Amino acid sequence: MTSGRLTEDEARAFLDANPNVDWIDIFIYDLNGIARGKRIRRADLLSIAKNGLMMPGSVFIMDPLGNCVEETGRLWETGDPDFQCRILSGTLVPIPVGNGRHGQAVMAVEVADDLDPRTVLQKQVDRLKASGLKPVAAVELEFYVTKPGANGSFSLNMADGVCDDPNRPMTFGFEDMDELGPLMDDIYTVAAAQGLPVDAVMQETGPGQFEINLKHRDDVVAAALDGLLLKRAVRTAAKARGLDATFMAKPHHDWAGSGMHVHVSLCDDSGKNLFAGDPISGLFKNALGGLRETMPDLMAFWGQTANAYRRYVPRAYVSLAAHWGYNNRTVALRIPHCSGQAMRVEHRVAGADANPYLVVAGILAGIQYGIANKIDPGPAAEGNAEELAAPALPTNWSSALERFETSQFVKDAFGAYFQDVYARLKQTERQNFERLVTPLDHLWYARVA
Repeated sequence: MTSGRLTEDEARAFLDANPNVDWIDIFIYDLNGIARGKRIRRADLLSIAKNGLMMPGSVFIMDPLGNCVEETGRLWETGDPDFQCRILSGTLVPIPVGNGRHGQAVMAVEVADDLDPRTVLQKQVDRLKASGLKPVAAVELEFYVTKPGANGSFSLNMADGVCDDPNRPMTFGFEDMDELGPLMDDIYTVAAAQGLPVDAVMQETGPGQFEINLKHRDDVVAAALDGLLLKRAVRTAAKARGLDATFMAKPHHDWAGSGMHVHVSLCDDSGKNLFAGDPISGLFKNALGGLRETMPDLMAFWGQTANAYRRYVPRAYVSLAAHWGYNNRTVALRIPHCSGQAMRVEHRVAGADANPYLVVAGILAGIQYGIANKIDPGPAAEGNAEELAAPALPTNWSSALERFETSQFVKDAFGAYFQDVYARLKQTERQNFERLVTPLDHLWYARVA
């Protein structure tokens, strides 16, 4: 995948190679990481490759339900103008499951927009590039295979029925992968068609929970897009088999949450890993210092939904404070067992439902801040980091958003306009979510209040 635009020749070659594809989904990602776009006919592809496609600017101020959030000040005040978009070269692919009649492509705005999450990430890449630093990244995602129900509900089912034993050992096992083997094959088939650098799949702790790792890229914008497209590939493959998949951060209170782990390193123009040292470089230490200091300010990136904050509980391999350490899964910033060119940090805080564009942008902003200010990260955590003192993360949504919207670091790194609009967007979502009366309210309080 590249940042170049789809050419008419590339579009024509796709049509020739895929005569059965009648419909093509063309989409852009909003701030929530949700694909928004249009489904076009095969006959319209060449015209769109030549002329582009128009999308309303309000696509970037939608909540997860697709409602435009007026409180952002970017709807009526602007007249909600259309934006010219172009299909990204390398993203036009067939969907090789189901009836084979569909394809997909990713588009990007032709003129950079401050609320486009892809643009937000690119700006952080450019800031590092100006200092002679080139980031490398890879995304890991956890998810549950589910059985869809009515009104958005689901059950955490296996292929042959409900898993009624949440205590059975599953991590690093193969039982669920054996039962869902055909689905895993389909996921890899779809990923291959999309050119996604999929690596290993691992069975996780929860019933029907898996983790899929993506290989690193030296184009971190493409690496973040890999994460978004992997979600779509998993859901597409599941749907073709009458199943579904959820990347909710905490789909069930008794079972493990699903996270997004991002591996990042920095290289120079020659490709040398600047994090490598004995055991790590001074620049890496400064990067860790910046990540630690800025992590609370960016909690609104790591946890982007109401559900995301249910994942932050003790003894769940989910960090509640900004620790770092070597080969230690209880820390937020883990340095895996590696050396030399493989030296990197694993950022372990974000939920799987977060937008990889924003998560990676936040990581790069923290790294840049630490290097520019030569921040000392302090000593590495040893043992159970939950028992050690460290800057606490705001693990409720209200506090996280308040920290984000008042942060000088966020304003400097992302601009006052983005800071204000993103905070308004998420504050409105939070308020709308919290005002709803749920069945749990009735169960707990109806007869005792």
